[in-house]
Amino acid sequence: MIIKNSKGITLIELIMSIALISVVVLFLFRLIVDVRYNDNSIDFNRKNQQIRAMIVKTIQQDFLAKKLVRITDRTSNSEVFKIDFGYGDGTIAQLVIGMENNRQYVSYQNNQGIEKWWVEQENQNSKYNIHCISYQTSLYLGLTGEFFYMKLVIPMVVQKNSKNYIDDLELFYIGEKKDITITNFPNRSNLGNYQANSC
Repeated sequence: MIIKNSKGITLIELIMSIALISVVVLFLFRLIVDVRYNDNSIDFNRKNQQIRAMIVKTIQQDFLAKKLVRITDRTSNSEVFKIDFGYGDGTIAQLVIGMENNRQYVSYQNNQGIEKWWVEQENQNSKYNIHCISYQTSLYLGLTGEFFYMKLVIPMVVQKNSKNYIDDLELFYIGEKKDITITNFPNRSNLGNYQANSC
């Protein structure tokens, strides 16, 4: 007696198909983003991406090595953005975005010293928009589980009335709730969530 195999899609085949589709979609998305922002000069875009990568790498290394346990907003005026990151080893680091000699800079100071980066400007509008900075944690959302996340977004403005997500400065952290307490997250707004303006 011959038994014929019924044709169908196995779970592994389905997962592999989804993975391959995801790779193709990611490639196409990156291509669309590159085409969309080809109005920026190549030199400006390249330099700004290098600066952005260095900032994110420096801060994310501290997040991972020291464990983020506290966020404190130190902003006192509309011209300078300051935020403190408290770490599990008891150290504090400060992220500052401000102006000096008519040029915008980003600085990050931790217990090892201070790093300062100047924003490359394609035109007078090229700058981080400190009036539209937002950050939030999943603690604010009341999500259950052992982990929490924090996301901070600092928008980059190149042209007025034109969003430029590719150059936005974004910091992201996933930590364990056991490392913190809810009272570790004071700020100007609600617990673990801050939006300066609706931008």
